[in-house]
Amino acid sequence: MSSSALTGRHGWTGLQLATLALLVAGAVWSCLPAWKDIWLVATQKDDSGYILLAPIVAGYLFWIRRSRLRFVRCRTSLLGPAILVGGYALTWLGDERDIHLAEHLGAIVAVVGAVVTMTGLEVLRQFGAVFLSLLFLLPVPGSVRHEIAGPLQLSAAKFTTGFLELIGVPAIREGAVIRIKDTPVAVGEACDGMRMVFALVLVVFAFVFSVPLRPVTRITLIALSPLVALVCNVLRLVPTSLVYGFADPATAQSVHDVAGWLMLPAALLMLLGIVRLMRWLDLPVFRWRLLAT
Repeated sequence: MSSSALTGRHGWTGLQLATLALLVAGAVWSCLPAWKDIWLVATQKDDSGYILLAPIVAGYLFWIRRSRLRFVRCRTSLLGPAILVGGYALTWLGDERDIHLAEHLGAIVAVVGAVVTMTGLEVLRQFGAVFLSLLFLLPVPGSVRHEIAGPLQLSAAKFTTGFLELIGVPAIREGAVIRIKDTPVAVGEACDGMRMVFALVLVVFAFVFSVPLRPVTRITLIALSPLVALVCNVLRLVPTSLVYGFADPATAQSVHDVAGWLMLPAALLMLLGIVRLMRWLDLPVFRWRLLAT
């Protein structure tokens, strides 16, 4: 955006933009230990790599909404400092009580408070999806990951075994272990989906908020995201199980890694297919009828 667009009657001056940048930097600095912890979790834990995608999604959602900047004016609000202080207090409380989720959430809330200080609540209305995407920066607690991983492993093993038997491959399921030609394939080790499930949910979120869908359509697609993750996980596990059972470990690991990255475009194609199915059923999908014709 040109400087002439940022200045003017309802625009931003250079001093106002600098003040906003300083406030955001100050909010990050005040919760720096929490941000460092988020970075360490994202880079050192394999199943938390989705955190690194969150800023990319936030930037993408901001870019496609950049025309809304003309509605966001410099309107200082006392609610901003209150949110900022509340975020810092939440971070402090989380650190004192060893509640990492509260500590990390407080850091994000503090940044939101810094922005609201200079813009008021209008920025949240215009860029709500961008701020919501920042919640994907939160590392999922281990207890939650365990609750998700267990059912996901069992379901993926069950459906994968059924599919293998359907195509004539003898397979026996023992809990979350699939046995092919007396070779055990542990779903938890080969492909439990935890490394990709939150990335898939993030892809669903980015998709539903990058297309002018009706609110009910967005809610439906987000609600279907666990099913999309399960289907993608089974699609990944079928070839992985086959190569683990019939090929050498090095080849199996290569197939496992490649199949993992293919899950993101597969999830996007599934979402497009669901939208096309809803349109074929003549269900109201888009906000504007013109886009659905």
